[in-house]
Amino acid sequence: MKSAQLLTNLKKARGGKNLSVSDLVSINDLSSTDIKLLFSLSEIFKKFLEKGEKKCDLLRGKTIINFFNENSTRTRASFELAGKHLSADVINISGSSSSGRKGETIGDSARTLDALNSNLLVIRDSNAGTPFQLSKLVCAPIVNAGDGWHEHPTQALLEAFTLRERFGQRKLKYLFVGDALHSRVFGSQVRLYKKLGYELRLVAPATLIPKDVEKFGVEVFYEIKKALEGVDAIHAIRLQTERAAGKFVATGREYSKNYCLNPARVALAKKDAVILHAGPVIREFDIRTEVLESPNCLVQKMVENSLPVRMALAWLLITNPKKKINPWK
Repeated sequence: MKSAQLLTNLKKARGGKNLSVSDLVSINDLSSTDIKLLFSLSEIFKKFLEKGEKKCDLLRGKTIINFFNENSTRTRASFELAGKHLSADVINISGSSSSGRKGETIGDSARTLDALNSNLLVIRDSNAGTPFQLSKLVCAPIVNAGDGWHEHPTQALLEAFTLRERFGQRKLKYLFVGDALHSRVFGSQVRLYKKLGYELRLVAPATLIPKDVEKFGVEVFYEIKKALEGVDAIHAIRLQTERAAGKFVATGREYSKNYCLNPARVALAKKDAVILHAGPVIREFDIRTEVLESPNCLVQKMVENSLPVRMALAWLLITNPKKKINPWK
């Protein structure tokens, strides 16, 4: 499938529609129509990639800047490859190499990048709310690639896209296992899956359960066997030790003993239940190797799907005729 045919297919699926927003800071920004549009285009980009195509020229002449102030492997590589597959010029900037080390505020750094006529800024930062604040300072569309404990919307979207491939439009019974308190992916997943009509459960030590999480429609469990009964999907959340989560449990060994996904526990869910994890996976701690490498584990499929989902998002945001108002004019 060459670029011209790809563009024709995308325009046909798009049907003249555009995202209702010019930034993706939170899943709450997206309407149900936005999500449907994004997934439809992701399917087309995935078929393009499956044919062995690596390049299309849909964003030739455009510039995408990945501004990452936190460590990342999967997300940063995925956004970089997505941009390069679209033939955009992609620039990666890390916090350790930015002028922030000299005392410049992240807002001024973003304004500098915006003044260089970037067409998309992908932001990761350890402080919750940073992408939202920056979205008010720049003209370029902003994508939140993870902010503190808050959200990681594209990670939730690529997982939901993966689940849709497996289960279609079915409303799933979905279980989170682990450190929801410090997980920004959890923040986006809850928002997204409520829009999709999923029945949500969470099992974790009491110290790792967010306050008032039940108000978001999440049923809380403390004993994993009971929580697993009858679920369609199980998402293991890594103990976020880089955010001091280790201090919220007695010992890592005790935590793993009670919450690691092993074959006996997974067998309590539905026969076709799938296993998910946003990564990085800590083998034998989050998930046993035999579960991680089983046919029902979708971890690698999620990584694979990160490309078409992020390609679709980048193309939609950059080609969206709804332009942001320049805050400095």
